[in-house]
Amino acid sequence: MKRILSFLLALLLLSSFASCGGETADPVTGTEASDTTGVPGTEAADPHGGAGTDLPDGTQPPETAPSTEDPGTTKAPDTTKASDTTKTPDTTKTPDTTKTPDTTKTPDTTKTPDTTKAPETTAPETTASREPVVLPPSDNLLFSPVKSGIYNYCPSVIEEPDGTRYVYYCTNKKSYNVTDYIGCRKGTPNADGTYTYGEETLVLSPTAGNWDARHTCDPSVIRGVFSWQGESYSYLMAYLGCTSSDSQENKVGIAVAKSPAGPFTTVGSAPIVDFTKDPSVTSFQWGVGQPSVVSIDKAGRVWLFYTKGDKNGTRTIVRECDFSDLSAPVLGAEKRVSVTGLKNLNGGKDYLNNADFLYDPAENVFYGASDCHPNPTSAPDFISSSFRVGKLTGKKVAGALYAFTDQNASWTNLAVVGPAETGFARNHNVGLVRNEYGHLPNADYLTVYYTMSIEGSSSLWSYRIYDRNIALR
Repeated sequence: MKRILSFLLALLLLSSFASCGGETADPVTGTEASDTTGVPGTEAADPHGGAGTDLPDGTQPPETAPSTEDPGTTKAPDTTKASDTTKTPDTTKTPDTTKTPDTTKTPDTTKTPDTTKAPETTAPETTASREPVVLPPSDNLLFSPVKSGIYNYCPSVIEEPDGTRYVYYCTNKKSYNVTDYIGCRKGTPNADGTYTYGEETLVLSPTAGNWDARHTCDPSVIRGVFSWQGESYSYLMAYLGCTSSDSQENKVGIAVAKSPAGPFTTVGSAPIVDFTKDPSVTSFQWGVGQPSVVSIDKAGRVWLFYTKGDKNGTRTIVRECDFSDLSAPVLGAEKRVSVTGLKNLNGGKDYLNNADFLYDPAENVFYGASDCHPNPTSAPDFISSSFRVGKLTGKKVAGALYAFTDQNASWTNLAVVGPAETGFARNHNVGLVRNEYGHLPNADYLTVYYTMSIEGSSSLWSYRIYDRNIALR
């Protein structure tokens, strides 16, 4: 009898195993998903080594044009590791049913529930449940010169906490004379989100006999704490300067001011980032310029971005700097900003130049706006038809404040804006609206100030600055 019972018990256990724990997992390869965010991108060839003028014969635009100013994938989740389903649950143990639940205690019904408080039925706010973003009107002409033969381009914008904006831009002083100065206008917000700008003030001019004697342009301004010659200054401007008229050997300088409206004072008699043409190279050597500065600590530490065009091609550089004491500035090593994820207008890989940046500390990401390539083949062929806006996301890297390189950062495209969107033949030389520290001022949308142009040989005199708003959610 005992043998029969043992035999029946064995059959019962075997049946239980087959029905509860007998499924078999697929083989595990043990290979982790590849990380595509750090694959080095190949920069599009620039035939002349300049800053994206895209001239097929390698020449530079004539003097009647200003210096040419000229998003990525995220790591896929590792799905190669299968869950371990080979372990069979132990069904040999029978639950203990000998204990009888205690029913001698009567629940307390003397307490009346508090019905004065409504139950919490509000679901947590999600992106889907938020009200849709209402964007201010776009493609507004922000201001116009008071006389003909004047150009306005390459804007940089800061927005103060009260909503007041200051826009800095390249312009000329005399009609039909191509010499770049840096102008500034104060903007007052209107009820519909647009801005009304006041009169122009020239806040920085070329310095006779200095490294910036020919042009001063491409400004970028932030607030901070900076010391120069025993004086404390609250605003710092990085800008492009040069002595040539052929758009070569450009350099980056620094100027400071106590007010966002200026005036700005040039720091020293030398550029902060120098460039000298290599005499052994006969190709076009644009130099360095088109800077963008972003505050790291809201004091003297700064990320300095700029375009570099030399015998090695065109790219965007970033350096961690300390400008607290401008009599002894500290510049970190040059790092090339990632182009992973950037696409040109033909769908291929693009290079990065003439870019403006802002930082979003809440999300620890950067946003950038830059020209798209290739440039048109019709005049003017030294400026782009379209600009892009993207998000740059970097991995955490030991010993670095932020990872910008191809191996550690990639772009996500947010928008490409061109003739179909604006109605203008050329859309180029852009600047992001940033707060006074170069950070994101509004979590709902970005505002880009861009330069438009008509086609034809007289396009330079049509350069005007417009705005475009792009939703972030």
